[in-house]
Amino acid sequence: MAKEDIGNEMADQRVAPEAQSADNLFEGDENPERGNWTGKLDFLLSCLGYAVGLGNVWRFPYLCYKNGGGAFLIPYVIMLFGLGIPLFLLELTVGQYSALAPISLFKNYAPALRGLGVAMFLASVAVGLYYNMIIAWTVYYTYSSMTTDLPWQYCNHDYNTPNCFNYNEYQQCNMTYNESTWWIYNYGHCITNRTEADILGVNSTVPKEDRVSPAEEYFNLHVLGLSDGIGDLGGVQTGLVVSLLIAWVVVGAALIKGVKSSGKVVYFTALFPYLVLIILLIRGVTLPGASEGIKFYMVPDLNRLSDIDVWVQAAVQIFYSLSIASGGLITLASYNKFHNNVIRDTFIVCFGNCFTSVFAGFAIFSVLGFMASELGVPVSEVVKSGSGLAFVAYPELVTRLPVSTLWALLFFLMLFTLGLDSQFAIVENIITCILDEFPKLRQWKSWVVVGICSTLFLLGIPLTTQGGRYIVDLLDNYAAGWPYLFIGLVELLAMYWMYGVRNYYRDLTNIMGFSPGFRLKAHITAIYGTVSPLLVGSILLLSWINYEPYKVDDYTYPGWANGIGWAIAMVIIATVPVGFVYNIVWEEDGGIKERLLNCIRPTDGWFEHSRNIANREKTAAAEAGIDNTSSLEVTTHM
Repeated sequence: MAKEDIGNEMADQRVAPEAQSADNLFEGDENPERGNWTGKLDFLLSCLGYAVGLGNVWRFPYLCYKNGGGAFLIPYVIMLFGLGIPLFLLELTVGQYSALAPISLFKNYAPALRGLGVAMFLASVAVGLYYNMIIAWTVYYTYSSMTTDLPWQYCNHDYNTPNCFNYNEYQQCNMTYNESTWWIYNYGHCITNRTEADILGVNSTVPKEDRVSPAEEYFNLHVLGLSDGIGDLGGVQTGLVVSLLIAWVVVGAALIKGVKSSGKVVYFTALFPYLVLIILLIRGVTLPGASEGIKFYMVPDLNRLSDIDVWVQAAVQIFYSLSIASGGLITLASYNKFHNNVIRDTFIVCFGNCFTSVFAGFAIFSVLGFMASELGVPVSEVVKSGSGLAFVAYPELVTRLPVSTLWALLFFLMLFTLGLDSQFAIVENIITCILDEFPKLRQWKSWVVVGICSTLFLLGIPLTTQGGRYIVDLLDNYAAGWPYLFIGLVELLAMYWMYGVRNYYRDLTNIMGFSPGFRLKAHITAIYGTVSPLLVGSILLLSWINYEPYKVDDYTYPGWANGIGWAIAMVIIATVPVGFVYNIVWEEDGGIKERLLNCIRPTDGWFEHSRNIANREKTAAAEAGIDNTSSLEVTTHM
């Protein structure tokens, strides 16, 4: 698409002034071609659901415990105000103002950084691949929970190993047999016959360091069929393929009509997790040992604040938690009506997201405290990170609760809905990027959605193999780590030094309908110009300096696998400089100096878009008898 065509398309995105009267200016869709959210709450819940994901339940509580308990909240809150809120507001503003997805947006916003939108697109593809695999695990567990006896409750399955250790059964053996009776617990059951013990080749209870819970063996050996490493992918797990297919069908069905359909689905998927978390917290705090778990979670260790890694972890968690720098927020905001209050929504979602993280920690650690009390071990021995918490520790816990099937269903339905909200936005970003680049495909949008979901499903099949878990972890570490930090840094630099902070003020003023006061402008200037870029740049640099080969639990990834991870991250990052070179060589005219100057400032199409908006607002204001000329000034230079 030629540059002038892009500019014209962008300038005409919203309905022209003459097409609307003052009375119906903001009724219906302002952007008939792309559509808008049906209501403000649709966007707010979609944004909240996108930001509040699986990481709030399984990543934040673990990081809090690991990095000083309550003391971790200090760097976390600082990073929230220094990085999270500024970037969140920036993405909502540019997305809502332009009504474009990232790829088309950056062609006009800062042509030199046209590759930034491509980087967001590629990161969304990589993350969407593995994220839906995790959702597929929750689908599998939800179905498996529909039984009287949960399948991970006992050690009586063919896949169980001699080290499978059911603590409840062990306690029953201990109470049933007196000291005069010889017995041991091995091979998942009580052995009272020495002949049987000799045949099995055992003469003692499984040593404590070798014990493996039925829930862990169920996850690793039955659900995943886990191989010895990423070099041995093994066969496809049929149950996971079916679960992955179901996950993609649900995502596709929710997005088939765009934001009109997904905006209604989130009323359930965004709110249901809060209901379950409240139920889990009420139940959790009434269990014996809950106070020890909460104490372990929140008691501050202020000495940890001297460790630079704690600050790095806090910043990275803000990126993960708020889903910034991925393009999804830009896409969601692009479907807003022009005057939606982005400042209000930024604070609601950012504070709501962080509150959810802390709240989820209380719910999770109260039950982990109970579990530690039951096992007679310290809380630290039952705390696991990531999938270990969601698919091992908690499933083992529910087997100790009355009506365990109900608790299992509630927990995995919660994880399913948490994951879906984030996946909706990830895939919507992919879809919108394609449709904005190729507008003629909008008439076949349903087929585009089907095609994208089908393609991603096929690409995700390797993740359903016996070595698929290793691929999931590799993508999570490399595709969702450095690229997001780099994208966030470039976003900040592009706004301040290329697009211009004056133009950003103008856009924010036009959206809000009033000019930011001096204090707000000074605050924005300081944050965007110095604090945020320095923070994210330092974190990215430190993460590279302190790099170590990727390791999960006791498994260290081989060099070639880490090389693939580096390649994935660098391909995404490299699209930014490649896009810059492409723009200079093929898109700009004139000498090298003129080309450089043209590519570091917004296009004429972007300013034409601004003028159209200003003219429409003046028309509506004039008809309403309001003088708002001062708030609609269009700056055509940096």
